[in-house]
Amino acid sequence: MNIYGHPWSINTRKALMTLAEKGHEANFKLVMLPKGEHKLPEHIALHPFGKVPVLDDDGFILYETRAINAYLDRKLPGPSLTPGTDRDVARLDQWTNVAEVYFAPHAMPVIIETMFRKYLGGEKNVAAIEAGRAGMGTALDAVDRCLASSSYLAGGSFSLADIHWMPYFEYFAQIGQDEEITKRKHLAAWWERVSGRPTWRKVARTGAQPYETGVAVADIEMQLRQ
Repeated sequence: MNIYGHPWSINTRKALMTLAEKGHEANFKLVMLPKGEHKLPEHIALHPFGKVPVLDDDGFILYETRAINAYLDRKLPGPSLTPGTDRDVARLDQWTNVAEVYFAPHAMPVIIETMFRKYLGGEKNVAAIEAGRAGMGTALDAVDRCLASSSYLAGGSFSLADIHWMPYFEYFAQIGQDEEITKRKHLAAWWERVSGRPTWRKVARTGAQPYETGVAVADIEMQLRQ
């Protein structure tokens, strides 16, 4: 099983976290996003929209992070990351959609402009940062209200819904935007719980260094196994 991606990529990290929670290791195929390798013909042949991650399971090619994570959860042994009741499954779908539609479009400009612009080139867009911070409050407030009565986003157990949100908050902490977490009591408590998982510490460690000039895939795989 191969996973094509980059340690910086939020969606790659979601897939890596799912693998880690299932206790499974895949061969990591580094796609150098800062060098535009995701737009090269060989990668477009795997993902026609030029994104990461991509899963190759013995010739079965799958892209789109939600599909990859659901597939990994069904296929691999280990604790289920999908809740056991219909209502909690519906919550999983709801909070995953909230992240993608109402949160990520605002959060990503903040993360990209604050953390990655120096590697991607061009001038930092301060207006995009300010607009992003202003726009993501509604989604964060909704999450905070949910977590007032539930330990996790889709009920009483850790699930794919939590994984779908985690990489954003990891980067908020790194760029000094964690006030958006800490000022919301229930969200802050949830983040303390989930970010302390050994699986997450392992995944987060792979993105803690710059990869603008490339890194041996073996080095990344070694970090994922530690």
